[in-house]
Order: sequence, then C-alpha cells, then structure tokens
Amino acid sequence: MKILILGNSKIFQRKVYPALNKIKKLELELASKRLIKNNIKLDKTYNSYKIALKQTTAKIVYISLVNSLHYYWSLESLKHNKHVIIDKPITLSFSQTNKLLNLARKKNLLISEAIVFDQHDIFEKMYSKINFQSKTEIFSKFHIPKLEEDNFRNFNKYGGGCFNDMSPYASSLINLFFKNKKYSLNCKIKKNKIGVVNSFILKVKSKNIYLEASFSFNSIYKNEILIHNQNKKYFLNFVFSPPIDKSLKLNIFDEISKKKNDINVSRQNVFYTYFNKVFNILRNEKYNYFYNEIKTIAKIKKKFS
Repeated sequence: MKILILGNSKIFQRKVYPALNKIKKLELELASKRLIKNNIKLDKTYNSYKIALKQTTAKIVYISLVNSLHYYWSLESLKHNKHVIIDKPITLSFSQTNKLLNLARKKNLLISEAIVFDQHDIFEKMYSKINFQSKTEIFSKFHIPKLEEDNFRNFNKYGGGCFNDMSPYASSLINLFFKNKKYSLNCKIKKNKIGVVNSFILKVKSKNIYLEASFSFNSIYKNEILIHNQNKKYFLNFVFSPPIDKSLKLNIFDEISKKKNDINVSRQNVFYTYFNKVFNILRNEKYNYFYNEIKTIAKIKKKFS
C-alpha cells in the first residue's frame, strides 16, 4: 500500500509520520514546499502538490496543510480518484464539507477527518462500565493557553479560530455518546476583538444523555471528561490528546459507598491505531463508518459556522 502526504506540517512530523513508519509494507511519498528533515525516510518526494497528485500511483492522500487549504486539495484529490484523510478541520464550512462527502460517496471513495483520540482502548473500558440507558451527564473541557501571536490559528484568513480547530473534537464526542440517538444541540461562541472565535460551549441533549463541552484558546490548560451515571463519577484526563508514552487512568468514584476504583490502560499510539483502522476499512471497501462521522461534522457546521 502507498500513501501520499500533501504538506510537511508539525503534526505530520511529530505524530503522523512516526505512526505510518510503524506500518509494514507501506510506501510513503511526500509533497512539500518546506525542507524535509533527514530523519524522515521517504520512498519519493515532490515539491509541487499538483504534480504529486498527477504523477503518484498512491491510492490514499493525507492532507496536512494550513486549514484554509484543506478543502481545495481534498477536492482535487477526490477528483483524481484518491481516498482522502484530512487533518482537522476537514473544511471551514457546511457547504464545503457536504460537497466533499457527496463526491466521495458518488465515487465510492473513503474520506476521513483525522481525529484519533477516540481510538484509545480506554473508551471501550469506559463504555463497559456505564449504563447509557439511564440518566447520564457528561462534562468535558479542552482548554489551552493563549497561542503565540504568529500562530496561524489566530487568523481567520488561514481558517483559524477555536471553533474551526476544536469543533472536530466536539463532533467526535457526539459520535461517541449519541450514536443512533436523536438529539438536539446548541452552541455559544465567543470572539476576540478582531473577530476570531477564541472559545465555544456545545450542549447536546437526548432522552437520557446530556453533554456539555467547552473549548478555549485562552485558558488554563484542561483536557478532561467527567461523567455522572447511576451514582458514580467517571473522570478521565488527557482525553483529546492521549500521550503515547504513558498509560491512561479512568477514575471511578462510587458516591454511595465512597469507594474509588481506578482502571489503567496501557500506553497506546492512537495515530497508529487510527491508520490501521483506515487501512482495514479500505480493504473491505465499506466506508459508511467514516461517512457517518463526516455527517455529524457537517451538521455542526451547518448550524453554527
């Protein structure tokens, strides 16, 4: 199998490449306008995205560019009959997301936004403990300190802002906890003085489940989820960016007996898990899992972007 990477971003260098490099019999090509580091082993390189798409025999393209370029190069990749994986956010609007989804379906091609935190085994452990048929309240926070002034996420023209960057995490929470359920959702967005979204709160409600998730670009660091279910509290730290070098711990507290019970799950490279899942789905040629994820993303964008 062969994959073409468009872009030489920091996320590619730090997270994507180490995961792909672990997969056996995978050829890796990179199109980059930046200097390629010597420690990255590649089968072929290009200095033009356009030429790369025209010449490559890879069936999969990974888009790892600045947010504002995701839609254009995803569309071009689909037009070249390539399966497409895209760094978050998939696009900057509902209409763009919907167009990509419809084209992928028409051509029977895979399209996926590379949100990987939910691939961690800790969530399977969590699900085995919680009865989602009973009343469940979920509170989640992903807050990061103020970004450096020249970070592209501070500028609308590059597709920056907290909503564009972090709403994919929100859509993944919906897919995790509201799968096959009818739900209502609303969102409150805050912008800074130059009109860039720097925080938002998403509230989702179904018959038994309530989710409140807050995201911020200008706060004390928090990366957590707290779940109330049947007189028990479930707390998990490092939810959205599980470290590859440390185990995760699910804290469980029984509010009646006052007893604590922790569940530890070994360290895991969730990017590696994600790519293996993508490649397995490609072999089976059944892409509804990812199509449904994109539909949730589009739903949020339609209402609030």
